[in-house]
Amino acid sequence: MLRVISSADVRALYSINDTLPAMRQALIDFSNGSAYQHPRVTVEPPGEGGMVLLMPAASGGQLGLKLLSMFPRAGERGLASVQGLVVLLDAVYGEPLAILDATTVTEIRTAAVTAVATDALARPDASGLAVIGAGVQAKGHIQALAPVRPWKFIRLYSRSAERAQALAAWSGDQGVEVEITESASAAVRDADVICTATSACEPVLADEDVAKPGVHISAVGAFGPSCRELPTDLIGRARLFVDSRQAALSEAGDLVVPLRNGTITENSIVAEIGEVLAGAAGRLDNELTVFKSLGLPIQDAVACAAIYQRAVRQDVGTSVEFP
Repeated sequence: MLRVISSADVRALYSINDTLPAMRQALIDFSNGSAYQHPRVTVEPPGEGGMVLLMPAASGGQLGLKLLSMFPRAGERGLASVQGLVVLLDAVYGEPLAILDATTVTEIRTAAVTAVATDALARPDASGLAVIGAGVQAKGHIQALAPVRPWKFIRLYSRSAERAQALAAWSGDQGVEVEITESASAAVRDADVICTATSACEPVLADEDVAKPGVHISAVGAFGPSCRELPTDLIGRARLFVDSRQAALSEAGDLVVPLRNGTITENSIVAEIGEVLAGAAGRLDNELTVFKSLGLPIQDAVACAAIYQRAVRQDVGTSVEFP
């Protein structure tokens, strides 16, 4: 039987708190070479400027095949800019086990990874958080980052005032007070931790916006070698961390653009976050740190395997005869 696990099912079965230890271990396993994943395959069909990403990885006896679509016109139908599914198979016999909503899995595991990285790289006394963006990822990140430090303020900026207000209202309902600002510059002023979670292809911050010593930035939005959220000068003065060196050097415009113009070199990447979690050097004194997150297929495989196991135990989801 093939089990179909919807977005609502995923949320009922798996929270960000459930995900944190699993994502921490997945990052370590990836960096030490004990996790299997295939390089991401990018498909760019002609016409509407969208792309589809195919990402296979294996964990715990299951093989996850993730398919994500990123199409700019999705919003015209009220759809998320990133949509997709994960097909989970038995890694021994090849039996298809489940189809899971990947949009929700991506939201949860990405926010969990950012929380793990922020806890490892932000100053212990960090007290101000700024989130740029008000989409699905921003929502998940506010939820995940809220308990990481005892924040004195959480500020939010989005180009869409309506979406910012809706997100702030939702956060308030969750017991997390968020202050909306009129600009990205105002949001990050005096912030110790900044999270950019946008679909922008041009920098959403100026270098001079980030002047406070010891700031940590997690850049989780822009995907592709030409799209970026952070300006070249800021990247040039930061201590850089990534989830995957190989992926970041080819797919992360935040690093690829400064690399191409000579502002940084490949050696400017200090470490993968999995290496930091395993004991490698992270923050040094009051330096600016940047964690560029692209997401790893192994994160999805680990999360989906756990969700599937819970779905079977609790008989959640819709069972379909297959084949």
